[in-house]
This record gives sequence, C-alpha cells and structure tokens, in this order.
Amino acid sequence: MGRILGVDVIGDMSLIALGVMLSWVIYLELRLPESASSPTEALIGASVGGLLFLGTVLAHEVSHTAVAQRRGIAVKQIRLMIFGGASELEDGEMTPQTELAVAIVGPITSAVLGGTLLAASSVLSGVAALEGALRFVGIANLVLAVFNLMPGLPLDGGRVLRAILWRRTGSRDRATGTALRVGRFAGLALVGTGAFLVLNTGAALGIWVILVGWFLMRMAAAAARTHRLEGATRGRSVGQLMRPITESVPGSMSLSDAIDMYQIGPRLRTLVVSVDDRIVGILGQLEVDRIDAQVRSTTAVAAAMTRIGPADVVDVNTTLIEALQREAGAARHIVATSDGRVVGLIGHAEIAELLEFEDPNG
Repeated sequence: MGRILGVDVIGDMSLIALGVMLSWVIYLELRLPESASSPTEALIGASVGGLLFLGTVLAHEVSHTAVAQRRGIAVKQIRLMIFGGASELEDGEMTPQTELAVAIVGPITSAVLGGTLLAASSVLSGVAALEGALRFVGIANLVLAVFNLMPGLPLDGGRVLRAILWRRTGSRDRATGTALRVGRFAGLALVGTGAFLVLNTGAALGIWVILVGWFLMRMAAAAARTHRLEGATRGRSVGQLMRPITESVPGSMSLSDAIDMYQIGPRLRTLVVSVDDRIVGILGQLEVDRIDAQVRSTTAVAAAMTRIGPADVVDVNTTLIEALQREAGAARHIVATSDGRVVGLIGHAEIAELLEFEDPNG
C-alpha cells in the first residue's frame, strides 16, 4: 500500500472485506429513522466512515512503529487485516521497558482518536450523516483500545503483560508462555460470552464476539507455534538443519525410472533435479502424483519437477528463524546454497524433526 516511516505497509485482501462491512454497518445506522439521512447522504457518510476507520487502524500500528524506531528497534513491515493490524518488529534488541512502551502506545492512540472523533461528532451535530459516521468510528476506536488491552498475546495487552512478567522473572520465554496461555483463555472466554449472548438474547453482536474470540484463539495458537519455533531455532543456521545434497536426478531420466531408482517405502523423498550439471528443480511425491501412472515412463523428470525460484533459495549461513519466516516459494522447501551452488534442502521432515513433531507426510 506504500511506505510510512520507511516501513512497508501491507494490506491483506481481507482488509477490503473489513472496509465494505464497516461501511455497510454505518450505512444501516445512518438510515435509521432517528438519523434522518437520505440514501445519498448515508452512502457518503458510510464511505467516509469506513475509510476513516481503516485510517485509524493504520494510525494505531504506525504509533507502534514510531515508538519502536525511536527506541532503536527495527520494524519489518506493517500489515493490516480484517481484525486490525500488526507491526512486525525485530525483537533482538527488545527490553521489558521498550516492549511495554511499544505495546501500550497502540491502545492509547486508539483511545485518543476515539475521544477526538466523538468530540468532533458533537460539534458537527447539524450534519447528520457526518456526525453519525464520526460517532461510529469514535466508538469503534474506544472498543478497539479496550479489546487490545486484554492481557493475552498476541494483543497489545498481552505484550504489556509479557513485559511486566519479563521484568519480574528475568525470563522472556517464561513470560511469553504465560501471556500466550492467557491469550488462549481470553479467546475462549470471548467465544463463551458470544455464545451466551446468542442463546439468551439472540443478539447479532454475540456472533461477532464469537468470531473475535475464535480469531484471538487462532492468533494465540499461531503465536505459540512461532514462539516454539524461535526457541528451537535460536542460534542455529540453515546449514545445521539442512539435509545435505549428495546426488541429483538427471532431468532427462524418465519419471518411472527415477521412482524405481530412488523411492524407498510408499513415498518418494524429495530429490533435486539437475539439467546440464546445474540443479534447477525438485522432485517429490507431490510432483509424481501430478503425472498419470500410464505416462510416467514417457515423461522426463524435468517435465514433472517443480522449478526452483529465487523465493526458495537462501544462503547456507542464514539463520534458521529468518529462513523459516520467509514467504514460501513454489518448491515448498528451503533450498540452501553456498557460493551459488545448491548444497542442501530443508522440508517438512527436517522441520518436524527439529520440533520433535510426528510428520504425517514423511
């Protein structure tokens, strides 16, 4: 979407849904008899309100970025999505005091914006559509501030809780684990509250509360996986986890011959494919399954392989956590290189072994 404070602002496709949904809700409110807005006025007010709310969400995230940068913390990007946003920070130089300052400024920004918009709506009481839009966005920001202060990761309140526990215990890992558990409990509590509202009052608000609670639980679970991954990869490089490449499959070989020669057990382990003595692709069970069994004897490996692209390749000395947090390429593997030469692969099996998970796909 652009850059603010030197940081890329990324808009998730769900952001469009959020803008349309909020505009529709504002439109319906402005069309209530007490609002006395015409369809045209309501449409204009709803459009302004929807865009304004997205702007306040961006301001919330920019406040995190500004404080982080002022305290020497690098910010990778700002991502906006349907339930708000996230500023992705480099935590390497983080301290409890810095985390507390970075986390708390977001809810404070939303609260200040909410109060300011409510005050502005009272001043513009003569313009029904604009007054209603400002009032709605103001209230939404106050709700956002309160919601974000819930003491569970990955919300701002969870980061505040982690900062406090980190300072008291001296252990960021222990503080993170506690804040993540609180986050999952908070999400579960919201789901229960929403279900109570739906069953006892039939309020549509209950459905929204259930969705927010479910989303919070999902976010807390994802944050827990990331935390575990960070612990498992700390101090390790790609070269320490990769499966070394000792041989490659010639691209000119038939697919059936490659299966006969390299498959051990029910699935073909991922192999690298070479053409003119240069590794250019990978061949695994997924690539085999794409080709009908009747034509595998006449299909060259090069025609069946998935070509390795720039997004798949990392240097062998890259830290594991950096490599694993990259956006996945078409090859679905981390292809490790040294001096421009492919030397290893990291796939599901290697990551499963790292995390001591059972790998269902082999």
